Amino acid sequence: MTVGLSYPWGAITAVTALAVSLIGAFTSLSVAHRQFKADVLSTNRQRWIDTFRDRLAELISVVNAAQVIKRGHVTDWRGGAGPVMENLTLLDKLEKSFMAIAQIQLLTKTAEPSHQALNEAIAAAVGLLQQDELHEGRLSDHLKEIVSLGRGIIRDEWGRVKRGE
Repeated sequence: MTVGLSYPWGAITAVTALAVSLIGAFTSLSVAHRQFKADVLSTNRQRWIDTFRDRLAELISVVNAAQVIKRGHVTDWRGGAGPVMENLTLLDKLEKSFMAIAQIQLLTKTAEPSHQALNEAIAAAVGLLQQDELHEGRLSDHLKEIVSLGRGIIRDEWGRVKRGE
């Protein structure tokens, strides 16, 4: 009696096809999940960049405007309180500047050296602005530093968006 070896080729083919289709489905799901995460991160980072840029521009604008006002009130500046007491509409500008500073501080990371340098430059500029003396040259230098640091931070974040981080 001869026992023939017959392999169930149909079953092997079916199991292989099932395995390949399951692996393909899991791979597609994994790729889609990673792409979704990258899209969400990129969108959130883009919003962060837009908000950061807007707050920085607003702060620079308000500091420049305050310096112009300070030129006309150098004798009664009193840290900026003199002109505000004379013209209460300036109080809104003062509040916006403090709001922009707070938002920039909240948007930046203290562990990042460029972020820390930016916050220090902002503090130095505001400190000069609060003094009774004009310090126009030094304030201008701090504003240039703020712009340069801000551009660097935005450029770095754009790089992260482009890489999908």
